Amino acid sequence: MKKVLVLMLVLALVAVMAIGLVACNKKDSSEVKTLRVAAPEGTPALAICSLVTENKTIDGFNMEYEVVAPANIATEMGASKADVVIMPINAGANLIATKNAPYKLVSIAVNGSLYLIGNKEGSNAITLDDIKGKTVACIGQGAVPGLTFSYILRANNIEIITEGTPSTSQVKIVWAADGSAANAAVVGGSANYAVVGEPAATALSAKIGYNARMDIQALYNAAVGAENSYPQAGLFVKSELANNGTFMAALFAALEQNKTWISENKANVTAYAQEHLYASAAFPAGALDRCAVNCARLNLESQATIITFLKNIMPSVDWDSKKDIIF
Repeated sequence: MKKVLVLMLVLALVAVMAIGLVACNKKDSSEVKTLRVAAPEGTPALAICSLVTENKTIDGFNMEYEVVAPANIATEMGASKADVVIMPINAGANLIATKNAPYKLVSIAVNGSLYLIGNKEGSNAITLDDIKGKTVACIGQGAVPGLTFSYILRANNIEIITEGTPSTSQVKIVWAADGSAANAAVVGGSANYAVVGEPAATALSAKIGYNARMDIQALYNAAVGAENSYPQAGLFVKSELANNGTFMAALFAALEQNKTWISENKANVTAYAQEHLYASAAFPAGALDRCAVNCARLNLESQATIITFLKNIMPSVDWDSKKDIIF
């Protein structure tokens, strides 16, 4: 009888421990934090493409990915909605420098991927001389595309106007909300050329039949006398998370795997992106290398490149004094 009672007591104790363990596991599971990752439509979304299905967790965190309209990406960081944000590098850095946004710039997500496209007789290369006296529809007023194109024109002593008819020493810029609007301006006759980013440059050239282009990255390099292309979109991470070494290592590993996946699956990227990112995604295989996805961890040299770029396109901010809070 004593043995039976002892056995019953042991079984009861085991049962209690098992129930407690299940409850504990349920509690632990429910307490796993979910991190939000946001990127705008276009090339920045390409930087997180395969993570949506391949990295639903990173370093024990549940990951939630969303691609938003470009006009809404600033809210993701300005209102601290997302833990990880890919957005124009000048806008994100400015939010940190002037609004004390609690983020760190940890990577260049996308290097320069802008092109001026249009038609030219006898050559597929458009030059600065070709656009003098012409009207250019340009995306990104106040953002990296517009600021970079404007900097290049000024660096080459080309006057910019936004009204009237340009002289042979001027370029008239008409601002466009996106690549489709810039293209519409050319097709409609109100502009001669369009400045758009990849993959739109390739997609529009194929659709409309543009036969020539100008590489904005090469012109910026020539203007500054350096080989490094300018940083177009940055990867910003909430400050507390940026100090989590194991998470950041796992995040960069996932981003690198995504770059490999893109290079090995070029023909399938558009279909995948339309299913998992946003329905209108278009990433022609021939444009993917020119999309210039980067996502490498910043070092001192790349930080210096960013500061130089910001000083060139937004000289009103004392960027040198803001380095410690940006990076």
